[in-house]
Amino acid sequence: MPAVRSNIVPLRHARPGVVAYVKSPAEWFVANSGWIQGTEGVALIDTCGTEQATLELLRDVRKYAGDQELTVVITHAHGEHHNGLGVALRDGGTALAAPGSLDLVKAGPQTYGNVFTYTRWGVLEPPEPGAVRPVTGWQKLDLGGAVVDVVAVPGVAHTAGDLVVHEPRSGTLFTGDLVFIGDTPIAVHGSIPGWLDALAWLQDTFRPRTLVPGHGPVATPGHTAFHGMRVYLEWLLEATTRQSNFAKLAKQASMRWPSWRNPERHIGNLMRAYADQHGRKLDVDLAIDAVLAAAGGRIDLDLLLGGEPVRQISWAIS
Repeated sequence: MPAVRSNIVPLRHARPGVVAYVKSPAEWFVANSGWIQGTEGVALIDTCGTEQATLELLRDVRKYAGDQELTVVITHAHGEHHNGLGVALRDGGTALAAPGSLDLVKAGPQTYGNVFTYTRWGVLEPPEPGAVRPVTGWQKLDLGGAVVDVVAVPGVAHTAGDLVVHEPRSGTLFTGDLVFIGDTPIAVHGSIPGWLDALAWLQDTFRPRTLVPGHGPVATPGHTAFHGMRVYLEWLLEATTRQSNFAKLAKQASMRWPSWRNPERHIGNLMRAYADQHGRKLDVDLAIDAVLAAAGGRIDLDLLLGGEPVRQISWAIS
């Protein structure tokens, strides 16, 4: 397995600077982040899952932004996005999270010992509780010469507490895990109908020119990322209308989306969809067990993620 690559993609060179920090390959516990720099502050969108990866991210942020005041926006409470928050705030700063994610973010790192084996977490600590503040509705973050929109997603979508970040001058939308590109989404902690509603709301509210997804490459003008997500989520609901043979349906999904990584996630998503539309409570642990059975057991991140991260720079949209 090749080492994880951290690809710095500048989306806007003038102030505010807008940078996507794209991780590849799209794998378990490999997620994108990014930052937006004004004249007085910098907003970091998500951290990484390990101490080392977060420290490398912060070094790159500081190369661009120096010692400006740091605000970390956590898009949702999954470990690959918020585990490094305590690391990021060691030298000060504040964090923002949706109310539905606040408690998990404050509680600190999630390493999911029932799902993964891994030896390279490093030293991860929870953030100071007072440093993490809730965002309800729409909050404008003034970075000096630039105002960034931090917006709580209505309802339950990918999770019970999702945030997105919009930089209006470049039309860049950081979606967190509301959008996956080239990687099978995971829906067990959310709601399929709510996720579909959120995608329609995002597209109508922001009409973004560029998307930075939670996983996968940046989507440039003319992208079909929203459409691709909707097609998949609608299929999940349609497929489970009258069927509950999730293993059979998961094979169909793998054949329909053969290029997507991590197809073992399909079965958990189908269980989520079935529960949502039949008014049942999903046993999340049971769904995760089904995903792991499809994957052949607990996922070995040491084997999967390879060696130390490798950094690249791409000169993209200005």
